[in-house]
Amino acid sequence: MRLTSKRRAVLFPIVVLSAAIFSLWGGPSHSAAAVKPTRELCLECHPKAGAMTEKANVHRPVKEGRCTACHNPHASKHSGLLNDSGGELCFNCHPRSKYKASFVHKPVEEGKCSSCHDPHSSANAGLLKNVGVKLCYACHPQEKLAAKKNVHPEIRQGNCTVCHSAHASNNDGLLVKEKTKLCASCHYPSSGGKAAARPCAYEVAGSDCTGCHSPHSSDRSALLRASLHKPFAEKKCSACHIGKGSAVKQSTALCFECHKSTLESFKKINSHLIPGLGKNACTSCHDPHASDEKSLLADKNAKVCFRCHADTEGFMARSNHRHSGIERCSDCHVSHGSNNKFFLSSGGDTCSTEKCHPSQGRFTHPVGEKIIDPRSKSPMDCSTCHNPMGSPEKFILRFEKDRDLCVQCHQV
Repeated sequence: MRLTSKRRAVLFPIVVLSAAIFSLWGGPSHSAAAVKPTRELCLECHPKAGAMTEKANVHRPVKEGRCTACHNPHASKHSGLLNDSGGELCFNCHPRSKYKASFVHKPVEEGKCSSCHDPHSSANAGLLKNVGVKLCYACHPQEKLAAKKNVHPEIRQGNCTVCHSAHASNNDGLLVKEKTKLCASCHYPSSGGKAAARPCAYEVAGSDCTGCHSPHSSDRSALLRASLHKPFAEKKCSACHIGKGSAVKQSTALCFECHKSTLESFKKINSHLIPGLGKNACTSCHDPHASDEKSLLADKNAKVCFRCHADTEGFMARSNHRHSGIERCSDCHVSHGSNNKFFLSSGGDTCSTEKCHPSQGRFTHPVGEKIIDPRSKSPMDCSTCHNPMGSPEKFILRFEKDRDLCVQCHQV
């Protein structure tokens, strides 16, 4: 719309007056004092922060003087006046999607980036708080990994990341490659298209080397694991293997040829001798050659169980409160077979053994054969109110303690 001379004459003083008022109210003007650069302003109160830029590696926002990229200059509900909580702040610039994999390093999963990285600056690459293996040993103690007589060269040199990913991996143990390929990359170097001479008498290409050897340290030569299966220790491979090849006699009957008494432990109402676990169900849990675990378990107690009980592992991971020692499944459950539900070692009295909670069931709420749960019509025990696998409630209660738990049985 075109303005006539008459209309322009009316609007001009209004525009001038509005500009004057806006200026008086703090609007921008040439006479207004300019705000100091962020870095300069912050250093007036935080002079020591200036030394952050003197280190070899400086976080980009710090280097560029953009303190407000991470900190709110006025107020925040997070400590340090951070714009967001812990890892969520980091993930604003370093997308969490980069670390999505089957296995995620616990500090990454929990958003505790500052457990390993300094958010401002560091003398170490990647803003790491310490150099190489010293950082790893802060959570994975050296005495557990490298205290034995023979130490894997990469461990001795502190090269953890040669085998493990620091953030996430699709391989168990955060390995950079699957086990069969990882060991072979150093111990079977390619030479003219042919593999190097085998260190074992049997054909082991494609096998899991850690089934016999410790990847970290061992008191045995060749890094062999602490406990050896008797035929393996005596080099009587033909007791299980056919000829000189890697073929193995099939079925659990092979194991029961030597472990006759063990067969009896499976003959219970609830039995772990489950058809369909493989050609030999025993090797689903036990390593047939060597192990650092009790009873030649193929891995740590809970890890072996979680191979089949992944739903339980997931539930426990999502629970705010968990039973202490929950990673030792065999403390409460019998591995082979049991006449009690859930393979419990002592049925409903498993919790109140002298080893764990001897006083429970003898005060406050009664339990036992004569106290019947009105919902299931079965005797009440500790698990009626507590979930030993985990719970969002304190004391691993199944429901909120003040009312919700009680009204499950006591109608109001």
